[in-house]
Amino acid sequence: MHKIGITQRLVKEENYDEIRDSLDIRWQELLSSMSLTAIPIPLNIDMSSYDSLSLDGMLLTGGNDLTSQSDNLLSRLRDKHEKTCIKYAIDNSIPIFGVCRGMQIIAEYFGSTLKKVEGHIGSRHKIASLNEHKYKEHINKMGNVNSYHAYGIDILGNGLNTVGICPDDEVIEAIMHKEYKIFGQMWHPERESPFEQNNCELISSFFNA
Repeated sequence: MHKIGITQRLVKEENYDEIRDSLDIRWQELLSSMSLTAIPIPLNIDMSSYDSLSLDGMLLTGGNDLTSQSDNLLSRLRDKHEKTCIKYAIDNSIPIFGVCRGMQIIAEYFGSTLKKVEGHIGSRHKIASLNEHKYKEHINKMGNVNSYHAYGIDILGNGLNTVGICPDDEVIEAIMHKEYKIFGQMWHPERESPFEQNNCELISSFFNA
């Protein structure tokens, strides 16, 4: 099975004065359905610890705002951690797939700016592919996607292409890097029940599973 390094939401547990890594169990269910194995990447770990694992991919998950959206301890810790993960993946030619916050941190890493958007929290909307790219057919076949984000891309950074939008308001919903194997999407594949076949095929194809 392909080994996918996966980042996690940070949760402050006030009763125990702990900051915890937390991952929705549906991620393992989703990845297992595609013969992918999730390898959690906890905060503060030395990324060189993963050298011997020869990761086949990196998955940046949702949860927690970026520091640019909400300047708090959890956001700052996770931003620093995931930027380290992105650099490690690029330096080691590891494909990177970002979901929701994961796409946003990828966008910011390459110089994008974000803005507040309306109507994208706890809703569904249409999705449309933009420009020519490898996953165009998969996106177009989805029809509509879930949405749980208050911020979207304002100015897209250099090196990135828009490959998916919400046609209702043209909010950017999917991006790809022009040089590196990096893809980001704003909707959550793990929150669909049953899992959306076309999105599974997109993710599986991306990781060459």
